[in-house]
This record gives sequence, C-alpha cells and structure tokens, in this order.
Amino acid sequence: MTSDRAPSVGEALAAFQRTNRLDPAPASASSWTCRVGPITLRLPNFAWRRAAIRRHDLHHILTGYSCTMRGEFQMATWEFAAGRFAHPGATLFCLPLVAAGLVWSPRAIWSAFRLGRNSSSLYGVRLTDELLGSPITSLRAATQASTLSGVRAADIVAFASLVTKSWLLVTIPIACFIGLVFGHA
Repeated sequence: MTSDRAPSVGEALAAFQRTNRLDPAPASASSWTCRVGPITLRLPNFAWRRAAIRRHDLHHILTGYSCTMRGEFQMATWEFAAGRFAHPGATLFCLPLVAAGLVWSPRAIWSAFRLGRNSSSLYGVRLTDELLGSPITSLRAATQASTLSGVRAADIVAFASLVTKSWLLVTIPIACFIGLVFGHA
C-alpha cells in the first residue's frame, strides 16, 4: 500500500541528499567535494556555506534543478534573482557560475533568472522543526509563483546587471594576470 501523502520538507531534503550522495550533515562537515566533469575537488566548508547549504539544497528540490554543472549554474542564477545568501564569500563563489551558465546554456540561465524573479528564496527563513515537518508542496506553493509573468523591462535590466557583475568577476582577474605576465616584456 502506498501513501498519497506528500513528503515533508525534511523527508524531501533527506531523499535529495541520498539520491545525490551528499553529506546528510553538511552544516558540521569541515570540507565538501565538488565534481567538475571528471575532476573531484575537496573544498573547505566555510561558515557561510554551512549556514546556507540546507536552504540551497531545498532550492534544488523546489526548482527541480539537478546537481549537475548545468543545474548548479541554474541554481546560482535563480538564487541571485530570488534572493541570494547575503555573504560576500557566497557571492564571490556563486557569481562566476552565472557567466559559466551563459556559455553552457544561455536559455536555461535566462529561464532560471525569470523563475527566480517570480519566487522567493529560503535564505531569510528559519528552518524550524515545524517547517521541516510541513509538506514540501506547501513550501513550494509559498515560495514560487505558479506561472511566469511576461518579460518586464525591470527583469531585463536586473539580468543585464547580474551578467555584467558576473563577467567582470571572471574577466578582471584574468586581465590582471595577463597584464602582470605580459606587461613587463
């Protein structure tokens, strides 16, 4: 016999972590692994990441964006549009993902941005036992618009601003490096 009951937020989060082989206690781990194609990186689990990661994973569940390169590019873009985690380290880490996403799949990035503009992130929400015990469908309904509105001029301006910041963060260090290496010839 199966249940028609929607999983709770906590159950959906645990299932997401199992399915994607993620640490079930990411807020206490000292490091985390990131797969970039065939390369696996072990990165420090900074305090800002520990504070954000459960909500970030819930955002994946709410949006349906996968734990792939494309999914992470979409997730970063969605979070900037819906309400990013307000820490400079998180911004510096995630902002280049927008530029990479534009190269990887520009339509998906624009769609993620538009969905984010019509949604609200969980970064300002406390993850209480009550919230974790509530149905995931209720959380989805509370954080996302059921339909996308038409493209507004404000959306285009905000997207252009985000893309500009992302490209500047990616290109300025490269330009400085090139200037240092080749500027003293």
